Amino acid sequence: MTIHYKDQFETDHLKVIRHCIGPLAVNTFILICKQTKEAAVIDPGGESEVIAQVLKEEGVKATHMLFTHAHIDHIYGAESLKALIPGAKVTYHPLEADVVASIPSMCRMFGMELRSMPAKEIDLKDTPEFSVGMLQLRSLLTPGHTPGSVCFYIPEHQLIFTGDLLFKGSVGRTDFEGGSGSDLRKSLDMILQILPDDVQILPGHGKYSQMGNERANNFYLKVDRWR
Repeated sequence: MTIHYKDQFETDHLKVIRHCIGPLAVNTFILICKQTKEAAVIDPGGESEVIAQVLKEEGVKATHMLFTHAHIDHIYGAESLKALIPGAKVTYHPLEADVVASIPSMCRMFGMELRSMPAKEIDLKDTPEFSVGMLQLRSLLTPGHTPGSVCFYIPEHQLIFTGDLLFKGSVGRTDFEGGSGSDLRKSLDMILQILPDDVQILPGHGKYSQMGNERANNFYLKVDRWR
């Protein structure tokens, strides 16, 4: 595994630390509530010792390990990180069950060491809204890239972690098993309707953006039909 780059930003209430990790350059995020010193790790793609060390240096307790979806690049560090931060509750949508079951075959496909997903402890179907410290998160079911893909939205602070649904200037691919172009289109239409322009987009790969910029410039949000 490698760290391609890392960065961070913060407000009065929260701090976000990003590590871009691994051969597929996934964005792994640490979301910190500054008031309570509680945190969530989102899409742990590797370098578990580094992530655990950052949590220690920040003086925070990881209460959640959140997954936008279960493709191997987004979960590759999950098993080893869980061993280091056992109190962080593994959280993903039950519609990812088939993707979770396919993790060994994905490892073989990409020539990566075998990994597995820790057991789910919070079911996003039953608990779509939850808190990390004082930060109120809302999970939005956004299938298309995978059947159980979700985004994690923090309306009060105008942030959304979009996983592989929406990128700066692009959208997630749908040609892996379980992908659906029509479902992705519906998911994009849904977030177009509910997200204000000033919401900051923190995607699973690549650069940050804002919803207004994507609404104005992202080709895939402008066309009616595509696959």
